[in-house]
Amino acid sequence: MVTEAPLVRQLSDLDLVLDYLERMNLHAQTKVSPTVTEMLRTSGLIDTRELKPTALIPRVLLRQQLLRRELAALRRVGVT
Repeated sequence: MVTEAPLVRQLSDLDLVLDYLERMNLHAQTKVSPTVTEMLRTSGLIDTRELKPTALIPRVLLRQQLLRRELAALRRVGVT
């Protein structure tokens, strides 16, 4: 049975990653840390290793949108 907890955790992790990537972009930094790359991988974003923050930000936003839709669907059917 699928529960909300993993989705909420992934959304929280992606919020942190997005903040990090936006700060990197603001300061024109391009080297994403291995820790952030691993967080992206565990959140379902693969093949992100060599990408710059400007390429990763839209992917993170899309992944968050998909997770929010999945979470909303679970809540509609009453899964907690």
